[in-house]
Amino acid sequence: MNAPDDCDNRLRLGEAVFDLDTRQLFDQEGQPIAVRKQSLRVLGELAARNGEIVERDDLISTAWSGRSVSDDNLVQCIKDIRAVLGDSDRQLLRTAIGRGYSLHGVREITFGPGAPPKLLISPIRVSGDAPKLIELAEIITEELIIALSPRAGLNVTTDEEQREEALYAVNGRASLSGENIRVFVQLVRGRSGDVAFAETWSIPLTKTDSLPRQITDKIGNVLRVKMFNHAGEDYIDSDNDDLDTQELLAKAAYHMSRIQPQNRDVARNALSLAIEREPTNAMALAMRASAAVLSILQESRSKLPDPPQYCLELADRAVGIAPHIDFVMRTRGSLRLWLSADHEGARADCERALEISPVFHLAHQTIALSEILSGEHAAGIRRVKKIMELGTVTNPRYPHYLALMALGQILAGEADAAVKTARESHERAPSDPWCSFVYAATAADREKTVKTEEFRGMIANIDLPITHFRDLAFTDLREVDMLEARLALAGYPSSS
Repeated sequence: MNAPDDCDNRLRLGEAVFDLDTRQLFDQEGQPIAVRKQSLRVLGELAARNGEIVERDDLISTAWSGRSVSDDNLVQCIKDIRAVLGDSDRQLLRTAIGRGYSLHGVREITFGPGAPPKLLISPIRVSGDAPKLIELAEIITEELIIALSPRAGLNVTTDEEQREEALYAVNGRASLSGENIRVFVQLVRGRSGDVAFAETWSIPLTKTDSLPRQITDKIGNVLRVKMFNHAGEDYIDSDNDDLDTQELLAKAAYHMSRIQPQNRDVARNALSLAIEREPTNAMALAMRASAAVLSILQESRSKLPDPPQYCLELADRAVGIAPHIDFVMRTRGSLRLWLSADHEGARADCERALEISPVFHLAHQTIALSEILSGEHAAGIRRVKKIMELGTVTNPRYPHYLALMALGQILAGEADAAVKTARESHERAPSDPWCSFVYAATAADREKTVKTEEFRGMIANIDLPITHFRDLAFTDLREVDMLEARLALAGYPSSS
């Protein structure tokens, strides 16, 4: 018996799925998970009221059809459910002391018209018949399938006949080149066949153990960025009222990936409607909270479109519903850093996100920002470089990564490197005020640069106050004083 294809009435509980219509629990392959009858009844009652506290008496009455049983029977059922869900930290099934229990799953919904978009993973082709090469190609293919199958919003397939239906396809080839193994992997758009990303790895035959993980990390990270940046392109001109919830999320993601105030407001509107329709949709809540601070680097903090407390409440609600989703955890971590200057809380949430997805670039970015702002400049710089290695230069966030690294470099006393990095950041995004702001601070003592008409024009076009660095969660305000002094040296106006 497989889980039904209609996912509008299914609840994701970690790696399992509970069908509210059939009252059955399934694994990721759609196979039923064995659960004791009474425990399944308790789970069904909790799932029907997902996110709510269900009183102990109500659970006993429902699961045992009104028969009188002791609390121990219910406690055993709760233990059974937590065990089968792997809920050791009690985040999916929570105890409300003295009252009862609450379940916190994520309702599965359709993506666009019909099913989630497909990702086709083709076997890595092999040139030649070397056993080592054949084995390596099989391992890489398996790692890709295992790593990408759990990704929310994607339906992974290996059926080549579904290529035309796939949004993206992963394929590649492996060959021997002297004493090295060469592996070429590409990500192509399924319908058009256009190459979205391609890379070749060349490693000695004796050092291939880590290669499958390197390839999987890179492809997974690039795919994530591509999906976030482009999956909503079909909906950008559609009225929000004509889109279902998942289409609204895709449209919002497209605009959020542009990291500009005008796009932020479009995303906020789409996400507000998504939350109105589905108040317990954790991704909608997290994305709505994240959208509010999307342009905080390019604008004064005073221009935040939502009250900080409202954003934090949205993030807390999202975490309460789905602490197993990396984006949800990272969002709250980011808000803790931006809105509360809570470095410890921010890092804890982002570390949890990285336990779920070790190469999640946004979680690494937030930790890198915390490291740089709290004086751990070298660690922050290394982390930013890691993010950039896992991504591509076409990522709209790439100029911001460069600006963050330049900020770390100037604080670490690496003046020459800081100017070079900040200049590249500005050149890649010349109209982005944050990239220009950091470039102005790093180049302040470069007299030839500062006196150019181009540099003066850049400063004149930055709509940020000289005090903008004070909006960041610096732990040592002497660093802010230094940056402001550099801006003044560069001719930055004292009020703007």
